[in-house]
Amino acid sequence: MAYEGETPSRSRLEFGPAPASFDTAPVVFGTRDPRALSTRGLCHWLAHDQVDLTGAEPVHTHRSVMQVTGSEGLQAAARFEVSYNPQHERVVIHAVRVHRGGETREAGVPEAFEIIQRELNMERAVYDGRMTAHMVIPDVREGDVVEMIHSIIGANPALKGRFAWSFILQWAESVVETRCTVRAAANRKLSSRRRGGAARSAESVSNGVRTLDWRAVDLPPYVPDRGSPLSWVGYASVNIADSMSWAEVADVFRQSYEPPAELPADLSEAIAAIAARDADPARRLVEGLRLVQGALRYHSVSVGEGGYRPRPLEQIWRTRYGDCKDGSVLLAAVLGRLGIDAVCALVNTAAGDGLLDMPPNPLAFNHCIVRARIGREPVWLDATQPPQAGDLAHLVQAHFHWALPLTAQAALEPMAAPRLETVCETLETWTFARQKGRPADLEMTTVYRGWRADSMRHWMANEGAMKVSRNLRQGLEQEVQSPLRELDPVVITDDAVGNVLTTVERYEVERPFQKHDRTGEAVFFSRDDVVGPQLMEIGPERRREPLHLGLARRISTTRTFRFPVPVQIAPWRERLTGPTGLTLDSVFEWRSGVEGVHHITLTVGEPLLPAGRADDYRDFVYRARGMNGVTFVVPFNGDKMTAAANGRSGAVTWLIWGLIAAAVVAARIIGG
Repeated sequence: MAYEGETPSRSRLEFGPAPASFDTAPVVFGTRDPRALSTRGLCHWLAHDQVDLTGAEPVHTHRSVMQVTGSEGLQAAARFEVSYNPQHERVVIHAVRVHRGGETREAGVPEAFEIIQRELNMERAVYDGRMTAHMVIPDVREGDVVEMIHSIIGANPALKGRFAWSFILQWAESVVETRCTVRAAANRKLSSRRRGGAARSAESVSNGVRTLDWRAVDLPPYVPDRGSPLSWVGYASVNIADSMSWAEVADVFRQSYEPPAELPADLSEAIAAIAARDADPARRLVEGLRLVQGALRYHSVSVGEGGYRPRPLEQIWRTRYGDCKDGSVLLAAVLGRLGIDAVCALVNTAAGDGLLDMPPNPLAFNHCIVRARIGREPVWLDATQPPQAGDLAHLVQAHFHWALPLTAQAALEPMAAPRLETVCETLETWTFARQKGRPADLEMTTVYRGWRADSMRHWMANEGAMKVSRNLRQGLEQEVQSPLRELDPVVITDDAVGNVLTTVERYEVERPFQKHDRTGEAVFFSRDDVVGPQLMEIGPERRREPLHLGLARRISTTRTFRFPVPVQIAPWRERLTGPTGLTLDSVFEWRSGVEGVHHITLTVGEPLLPAGRADDYRDFVYRARGMNGVTFVVPFNGDKMTAAANGRSGAVTWLIWGLIAAAVVAARIIGG
C-alpha cells in the first residue's frame, strides 16, 4: 500500500565508489593479536557510519572491517545484508572485499546479490515493505579480513526533511574502533545529547561544511544488567538531530492526524447511539473507547509513509483493522463527535523519563495514543488495547511517562502514574480430614483488579471456559504438588463497572501434605504465590543499572486452615520493610481452636529500584522468602491426626521450598 503521490518501489541495487567525503583508508592492525580481541570467532576491527546531509538527499554510509579468527565466525563474516525501504531509499554497494595474505579480492559484483522481502514483524501483524539486499561471500577462510562498504540514500518524506540519528559507540561485544560522523552545512543547527559516558565529538568546518566525528577505541563490551528498564542507557551513545522544539516536532505530523469533516454513515450512527444513551461525558468517553477497541484488530501496513501517517479514516473503519496511528485517529474522531476534547498524542513505550534526555526530534516516538479531556483533567487512552472494562474512575489509562499531543504549540506532557491498588487478592480455605491419606478440600477465590482484571478478561475471552478451567487446575496442581479433582466448575464473576474480575475454584487435593525427606513426617507447605512471582533474583554481582520492579501494585493472599482437631501453631505478626516502598506483611492468628488464618501482603511501591539500593533489595528478597508462607508438621497417631501440630515458618524451610515453587508458579500468573 502506497500513499498518493509516493514514488514507485525501487528495489534494484546500484554500484559505485564510496563518497569522496567518506574515510576508506586501510585499517592499521599493528601487532595486536586478533584472537585476543575476538568473540565467537570474529574480531571486529572497525565499525564506521557517516551521515552526509550536504546533498539533495541524506546519504548514510557504513563500513565494517572484521577478521575471522575461528570457524564459528565464518558464517557471520561471509554474509552481507542491508535492509532498506524501496519507497524512498536506494542502496549503493561500494565494496565487498576479502583481504588474504597481502592480496585483495573484490566479491561485491551485481550477479552475487539477491533482493528479498522479509517481513521481520509479520507474526506481530506489522508489514513495512522493507527489502533486503543479500549475498553470500564465497571462499572466506579463517584468518581472512572481510571489508564491506555501502550507502543508503534517501529519507522518508513523512519526516519533511528533518534529521535525527541515534547511534551507539559501545557494543555488547568487543569492537576495536567505532566511529560515527555527521556532515552538514555549517549553518545547519544541530542538537546532540551524549549518554553512557560517550566522549565529545571532534569538530571541524571546511568549505561551508561542518563535520562532527565521534570515535571510540577499545571500549569494554557493555551488557545491560538483568532486569534493567528499557529506558536505561548505560552504554556510550549519542542522539543528534536538527535543532527544533517539541512543538515543531508535533507540527511535522499534526496535519496528517486531524479527523476528517465527514465520517462513514454507519460509524456516525454508532456514535449517535452512544450519545442518545447517555449525556454524561465520562460515560460517553468509556463507551467511545470500547467501540473503537472492539471494532479494530491490530494490523499495521507501514509501507512508504505508512510508518508515520495514518490511513484515511474511511478506510480504517471499512477494513476494521489498523495500527496505533489508525486506532488513535479513529478514537479521536469518535470522541470529538461525542463532544469530548480529544487529540492524538505520540509516546515512546520504552524510553520512559529518558525521553527528556533526547533532543526534540520526530524519531523520538514509537507509539500513538489519544489524550482526551474531561473538564481540565487529561485521560490517556490506547486504542490498540483489547476492550477495557471499568467506568472512568476504574479504567486503566495508558502510561508511558511523557506524551506529545499533536496540537499547535505542543509540549511534552507528563502522564500520571497508575494508582497503587491490590491488583490480585487470593482467599484460600483448606479443610483437612482427620484420617491419614484422605484428600483435603480447597476453595480458592481470586479477585483481580485494574490491569490484572483486564488481562485475565482478555485471556478468558480467547481461551473459552473449558480451557480456562483446565489451565487454572493444571497450574495449581504444579504449585501444590498434588493432583486435583474439580468439585465444581470454575465460577467467574465480572464487575465491568468497577473493573473487578473474580474466580472461584473448588478442588479436592489428593495429597495435601508432603513427606519430610529426613523424618518421614507429614508436612504442609503453602504455595508461594506472592513473593516468588513478583520479586526477581538479581545475583550477587555489583549492579550498574536500576532494577525494573514493574508497576506499583499490591498482592495479597489469605489462607484459612480448618483442622479436624485443635493444633498448636504459635501466632505471629511480622512486617518487613525494604527500599523504594517495598513492604511485606505476614500475620498468623487463630479464629478458634481449630481454625487458623495466615495473611500475607506484598507492596511494590515504586517501579524502579536505584542501582545503589541493590544490596538492600537482595536482603529484602532473602528475608521475604523466609516469611512468604506457612508450613507445619502434621502429627498422626496411626491413621488419625492428633492435637499436637508443631507450627513453624522459617527462612531455611522457605528458601528451599521457594526454589521449587518459583519454578512452577509462573504457569498460573496470567498478564502480570
